[in-house]
Amino acid sequence: MAKQQNGYLGGYSGRLGPVVGYLWRGKWCLRAKPGKVRNPRTDRQQSHRHLFKAMVQFASRQSQVLRIGMRQVSHDEGMTEQNLFVSLNSQSFSLVDGALEVDYSRLLFSCGPVAPVAFGKPAVDDRRVLTVSFERNPLHMRSSGEDTVYLYAYCPAAELGLLSAPVYRRSQSLSMMLPDEWEGEEVYLYGFVTDYAGRASQSVGISWDGAEDEEEEAADNNAVAHGHESDTLTAADGRENPFGQPQGAPGGFS
Repeated sequence: MAKQQNGYLGGYSGRLGPVVGYLWRGKWCLRAKPGKVRNPRTDRQQSHRHLFKAMVQFASRQSQVLRIGMRQVSHDEGMTEQNLFVSLNSQSFSLVDGALEVDYSRLLFSCGPVAPVAFGKPAVDDRRVLTVSFERNPLHMRSSGEDTVYLYAYCPAAELGLLSAPVYRRSQSLSMMLPDEWEGEEVYLYGFVTDYAGRASQSVGISWDGAEDEEEEAADNNAVAHGHESDTLTAADGRENPFGQPQGAPGGFS
């Protein structure tokens, strides 16, 4: 793809001989005019087009988070945020009986070179306020306390995603309000970091299972009631990662 500078004649839009001019992100660009395209409309080709259209539609519903999580890399690659999302996540989508199936455990909503944080297990109170703690710099990579941390929650039943307000990396905790309509529905949670230049980290799925948490709490209460509190504390302190499952597959919660 050639790029045309705004010179004496300025840019132009439309076909001119073998090239097409168009405006993209404030810059006039040129590309070759497409030749004659064969369109046999085989079943396989039609299925691929249907899948691609469904992926693009899914990506378009994530525009709020993609404008932050993928803007810098998409700009460097010369593509839109939605196209970059589809390119990075194509293996996470499939068609089953004509319906779109999504592997939410593999989805990426941001990408880039920024150092990540390690997210803990989410907790939701009776007002539907979700809170997640995080370790500022788990990999001991160079980072700034002024970096901003985001959460992104997606509810498949509502086909809706919500982006949290950002907090500084040094805050080590982030909260967001979930809609009342999501109560009882499966929700997937992701987190990422951005820096002062607009670059992002790769998003990670934040795993949490509310039922599992209730079982653990019941087990802890039972252990305390039977005089085994010290054993329970030792087991909790001895977990390999007290911050949950950073970089693990996201799980639904209700």
